[in-house]
Amino acid sequence: MCERAGRGEPERSSPSITREGRACRGDVSPCREAKPRRQFICLNQNDAFSTRDSRKPICVGDPPANVVADRCLEFGGSMSVGSDRSGTRTARRNYLAACATGALLISGAGLDASHAQQSRSSNPDLPPVVVQQDGNVRRSPPAREARSAASRRSPRVARTTAASPPPVPARQTDPGISVPGLNGYIATATSVGSKTNTPILALPRSTSTVTAQEIFDRDAASVQEALQYTAGVGGFFRQGNLTREYNRVRGFEAFQYLDGLKLHDSNWGFERNGLERVDVLKGPASTLYGQGSPGGIIDLTSKRPTETPFGEALLRMGLRGYLEGAFDVSGPANENKSVLYRFVGVGKMGDGEIDFTKNERIFFAPSVTIRPNEDTSLTLLASYQYDPHLTVLQPLPYVGTVVPGTNGQFISRKTFLGEPNYHDTSKESYRIGYEFKHQFNDVFSIQQNFAYQNIDISLREVQSRSTGNVTTQRQMAYQQYNIDIFQIDNRLKADFETGPLRHHVMFGVDYASIPNYQGTGTNRGTGNFLLNYYMPLYGAALPNNPLTTKRYQNVDQIGVYLQDRIELGRLSVLFGARNDTAHFAQQSQALVPATGNFTQPPWTRQNDNATTYQAGAIYAFDSGVAPYVNYSQSFAPTIGTDFSGRPFIPVTGDQIEGGVKYLPPGMNLAISTAGFNITQNNVLTADLVNPGYAVQTSSVEASGAEIEVKTTRLYGFNSSAAYTYLSPKVTATNTAGGIGKDPVSMPRHAASLWTTYSFEDTSVLAGLTLGGGVRYVGSSFADTLNTTEIPSFTLVDLSLRYRLGAISASLQNWDVALNVKNLTDKRYVGSCDALSQCYYGLGRTVDGTIRVRF
Repeated sequence: MCERAGRGEPERSSPSITREGRACRGDVSPCREAKPRRQFICLNQNDAFSTRDSRKPICVGDPPANVVADRCLEFGGSMSVGSDRSGTRTARRNYLAACATGALLISGAGLDASHAQQSRSSNPDLPPVVVQQDGNVRRSPPAREARSAASRRSPRVARTTAASPPPVPARQTDPGISVPGLNGYIATATSVGSKTNTPILALPRSTSTVTAQEIFDRDAASVQEALQYTAGVGGFFRQGNLTREYNRVRGFEAFQYLDGLKLHDSNWGFERNGLERVDVLKGPASTLYGQGSPGGIIDLTSKRPTETPFGEALLRMGLRGYLEGAFDVSGPANENKSVLYRFVGVGKMGDGEIDFTKNERIFFAPSVTIRPNEDTSLTLLASYQYDPHLTVLQPLPYVGTVVPGTNGQFISRKTFLGEPNYHDTSKESYRIGYEFKHQFNDVFSIQQNFAYQNIDISLREVQSRSTGNVTTQRQMAYQQYNIDIFQIDNRLKADFETGPLRHHVMFGVDYASIPNYQGTGTNRGTGNFLLNYYMPLYGAALPNNPLTTKRYQNVDQIGVYLQDRIELGRLSVLFGARNDTAHFAQQSQALVPATGNFTQPPWTRQNDNATTYQAGAIYAFDSGVAPYVNYSQSFAPTIGTDFSGRPFIPVTGDQIEGGVKYLPPGMNLAISTAGFNITQNNVLTADLVNPGYAVQTSSVEASGAEIEVKTTRLYGFNSSAAYTYLSPKVTATNTAGGIGKDPVSMPRHAASLWTTYSFEDTSVLAGLTLGGGVRYVGSSFADTLNTTEIPSFTLVDLSLRYRLGAISASLQNWDVALNVKNLTDKRYVGSCDALSQCYYGLGRTVDGTIRVRF
């Protein structure tokens, strides 16, 4: 196959890439009908990246649609809360300005079909044609072949882009995958590092991807669990928390994004059944995404409508009365597939591992894609998630969890620190948005992402406040949260050549407005509601606990960024710069008991501005080896003032990284290695002179190395292996003796191996897939002076899946699975914030699943 990369993101990593098809083996004359100085990707019929097979290639690109169809058939392939009116007006002005920018870029998009017929090239971000050689690919019916060229040139006709098949023979057989660039466990392209679908071997950044197939095989119950076999990611930090997901990347907390737009900083858990993949960009990412962590970002990709109709339903049962039902249906809504749909639904219920806790959720995610012509697509995305019974953090002391207590016992993992009759916490959120794409001509294209999300949280808990070794002091907590998130990201992309250089330039403007409200009431009673860890007695007399404070915030951010990925032969060089402006306004009201009213103090305001840069280079050899190097920066505003009233300045980060990626031609294997050094400055630490205040005197440095290996059906094995070495140290602090020490809960070593083997060619075991994994996390420290150690731990996971079609043709689409996590039920502490705040990891879970696809 000889596929034109066009003005999209050409797959430079393939040894067959050339201009005008010169390096293509066999007859490439059909490709020469295309416009001069185009790139082609040569894929032969059996080995997609063989340089020895001289058989005639298939060409997809500028040739007429009938040539494309004939070639394919020839080879059998187929606003707001709060009362700050001025702040609200400012937010609206900024929001409208960002929308106007997008409107100007989109103007002239031309949704009519006549414009589509005039365009000679294709949208680099629309799905490409994937020519598969297995027997599952359906040929187009004769009636479709007889259509006119204009009719055949529909949105489903291939356009080659960054998502063009990378140097791994892609056998994408899962009809539920809508985003190109996935092959089982292997991602051959990603958009997380450049905001446009880019081949892995053309991106000079370290990334990792957990695919939907891997999430299903491991029965990962959350995004945090999905990332526990990923190099450089710490998925055990505050693991016992049932309301939020705290993941660390290269030692630093990383924020979650959904479809390229940032979720709330609190990282409220998003339902994993609604995700197609989870991508991790390692290292600072502010040049593209604005304020964030120096560790990187976690980008979640929603399930999208698919051209191939399919349906799936499953029932999952587990320990503690766990029951989950889910469905996923997708396909075209009309004959020419210009309208696609998808609907995902999940319901789950059961008891939690901690006494008096629940694991319940309702989730729905409908989506629709509209493609009026081959140059335009609009995908509408929505989701609703309701968690009716959540549990807040359960911090426990070091003594009694890591080491035995004074009575020689350990605190039970089931111990509940609250009160059963004052335990009512829920979260409800809904999100609606869209992704619009349009190709103007051979050079320019536009993409706009928009999302609105509302999060409503009600919390009534008795929380642990100050922990001793035997008892804990508690307080009643009543909190209300309401958060609105408005986001829009406009990107204008230009693909053109200047002499021997091929440019992929992107100019973007994004804007976010987050008005939010928090009401709080606390009551410690007369005796702090003491609770014994080892013999907890519940039923404390609880007084009334009304709201006593109300906090209103308006947070606005606008960013302007520019990026250019330049190609010269097999060399790709990436440059980027961004300027961010952030505005923060807050009003804190207090209850006046005598009147029952709340005070109306003036709003406090803070403005921050930062410019960040990134640069990198990668060279892809014919062998699939691609060494790279990059430099990147991050920044994050810090809200508040020190004792003298001076506003805090942003926390900044820098990273230098180098590594090697390896995607060998003809093998379903991907290997990536990286070495890095990250520095973080202006970190807050306690003011030792003025208790209750903070100062920005702390800095942290983290150096390390990673290796990650993934396989897909390699000798029958799907595998994911990772090792991470991290050397963190505090380089500046006001704590005596703290310089040179490790930050708390940053293990130096972590390793994991997960693999499955399918018995497809054995008559006795045909249909059986066995899987297993080992997760190892090294020791870390529980205090800033490194005097107390959190021991290392090793967890074992097992899985078994059987295709019922192996015993009966009538059950061809059915399979059953059994997953066991933490097989030995090991008791371990995943992390500690301090000696008084340690968190147990999860015990053994057993889930049985029955699934049908239709």
